[in-house]
Amino acid sequence: MLHKIFLIIGLSCAFLANAQSGLTIDEAIKTGLEKNYSVMIVKNEKEIAKLQNNLGNAGMSPTVSLNANLNMASVNSHQEFNTGAIQDRAGAQSNNTGVSANVNWMVFDGFRMFAVKKRLSLSEHLSAIELRQQMEVTIYDIVASYYDIVRIQELIKAAKQNLTIYEERKKLAKLRMEIGSDSKVDFLLTQSNENRAKSSIIQLELQLLNAKARLNTLLSQPVDTDIQTSDSIIVNFEPNLDALKKDALKSNSSLLISKQNELITEQTIKEARAANLPFLQINGAYNFTRAQSQAGVVFLNRQAGFNGGVTAGWLLFNGTRNSKLVKERNILYLNQKYATEQVQQQMDAQVYNSYQRYLLNKNIVALERQNLADSKEVLEVALERYKVGKTNLLETIETQKNLEDAQVRYIESLYTMKLAETDLLRTNGSLIK
Repeated sequence: MLHKIFLIIGLSCAFLANAQSGLTIDEAIKTGLEKNYSVMIVKNEKEIAKLQNNLGNAGMSPTVSLNANLNMASVNSHQEFNTGAIQDRAGAQSNNTGVSANVNWMVFDGFRMFAVKKRLSLSEHLSAIELRQQMEVTIYDIVASYYDIVRIQELIKAAKQNLTIYEERKKLAKLRMEIGSDSKVDFLLTQSNENRAKSSIIQLELQLLNAKARLNTLLSQPVDTDIQTSDSIIVNFEPNLDALKKDALKSNSSLLISKQNELITEQTIKEARAANLPFLQINGAYNFTRAQSQAGVVFLNRQAGFNGGVTAGWLLFNGTRNSKLVKERNILYLNQKYATEQVQQQMDAQVYNSYQRYLLNKNIVALERQNLADSKEVLEVALERYKVGKTNLLETIETQKNLEDAQVRYIESLYTMKLAETDLLRTNGSLIK
């Protein structure tokens, strides 16, 4: 039986090498990007920005309208003409009909329309970057939740392996109590340790349920959907700090968003300056009118034809409101440049900190892997000594506690290292290929 226990402990050192069939991390990310509500909302916002980016919203296209009117009346009319004639009509009918097609086209507005069109295009591109940022946030959350499930499952696996050892040790303690070589106290201690191990497993299983519910929420599927992870925590990233900084300048979403807002603010300055220049508008229309009346001098009046014209204007003074608006937007542009520099500074710090955190956690994983192997070997020796009566129960308990702690620290260090890797990839914009 002890040889089986040692085999289980040995396998626990390599628990990351094997993967069970189930949901892979790539499948989880794919599902999340397709169904996550936050991602879908930002996708719709991107679609709205695309629809808004058109010549009509920029004011570049002409406006065409068609109007029609019909007025009818029945009146009692009394008219006295300068010839001395008198006309009385009771219930005289009259109607007026009009149809017009109008075209208005602003051909020059101080280049405002071009600035607006550029701003709309920049806003559409901004929405694409914001979608990318939301996808990165969602991927990070999915990775963290997915490997949290893997972490808890490995902790449960290790706890069950330790429970097997407790059960075997309890049998040994009972046997030694029955033959009189140990007291009942040793047996009760082993039984208490066994119960504690069972309680820990139950608590871990509750944590597993909560972790699966979190991942199901991110994947927009029922929270009670059972998830079987198939991947283990594998980290083989070899980052280079200079390359990370270079990539972050080109791909970091927060920095790209700030730069895009800087370009948009620059266009709003041009929009404000356009009011200082003259404007020119072309107008054209086709009109048809028909007026008929049973009373009066003219019984029928009908007109039809085209007309057109040009409207020009130049706002010379409006109480300095526009000049102040230009100054205001220049200040906003300056603030946005400061914000971009601040984001870049924060990004540099984040890249450096994430890089150092990753390297430190990598060293910790190596240390904990060695600690786990050493603790396994120490427990193996202690159990053999306890079996032949060369050591007491307390020493055996301590060695097994060391193994349990080493198992937990190793699993936790791997999970922390995976999060550090994911955070580093998100910072330099490499989460989305």
